[in-house]
Amino acid sequence: MEMIRNSGAILLLLFATAVCAQQPLLQGVNHTPIVVSNLEKAEADFQAMGFTIKPGRIHPDGIRNAHVKFANETELELITASKGVDDLSSEYLKKLESGEGPVYYGLFAPDLTKVLNKAHSAGLPLKSDDGLLTFPVGSPLHAIFFGMLGKVSTDRPEYFVHRNTATRLSGFWVKDSKEIRELFRAFNVPLVDSASCGAFPSRIAVARLPNGSVFLVPQSGSSEVLGARVDVRSISVAEATLRNAGFKPQKYLCSNNSVWLPPSVAHGIWLQFAQSPQ
Repeated sequence: MEMIRNSGAILLLLFATAVCAQQPLLQGVNHTPIVVSNLEKAEADFQAMGFTIKPGRIHPDGIRNAHVKFANETELELITASKGVDDLSSEYLKKLESGEGPVYYGLFAPDLTKVLNKAHSAGLPLKSDDGLLTFPVGSPLHAIFFGMLGKVSTDRPEYFVHRNTATRLSGFWVKDSKEIRELFRAFNVPLVDSASCGAFPSRIAVARLPNGSVFLVPQSGSSEVLGARVDVRSISVAEATLRNAGFKPQKYLCSNNSVWLPPSVAHGIWLQFAQSPQ
């Protein structure tokens, strides 16, 4: 009997080890910093959209930020810089010269060491950078970073409650490229050909992660990050919240389950509000 118990325990351990080994290195989306010229104005606008704002702080390099946070630890970050004192603040100021909007988008990776090793084995110039993994300036993949998720000590439950019923950041709309497709293939992320419905009506490739998606849009122009998808519990409440605040969310006949705000009112980024899957 003892031998049977031991054999069962060994089989269970082997099964658990095999499951862990099969877990994708890239698990979902993380967050995107949206660079804005006037942080207070951006905060007021996102509050009017129905988001709860978590106050940020002033960083040593003069960067200031504020957060739209979700219980699954994803977020939209509003961020601004007043002077270029390092690479990051200088890049934010350069972005503002051409207009507001996101510069980067992050993917959630629970084991950054494995991601770094996998990238290097694929010949990708990924580097460790203050708790994140980033690509160097000039790389076609510079807009992407990898990071872990985690609540911080200043997070409070009320920061995760939004009047528009938003529950999580669930996807990014980004510019398609040969390099990004090669990146996802290197990490064994399936790319699914799909017909897009909404602000980007075309055939697209979708990188489906366990906890989010990246939509690869055939698009010209310099901006790498085009939009963000936010899941909501009730699309009718989200739409009513936006309209009551004076916004004019765009609806498309091809989908009754989402509405969009264009970059002209969302500080340089397309915001898709999508009904959460039941």
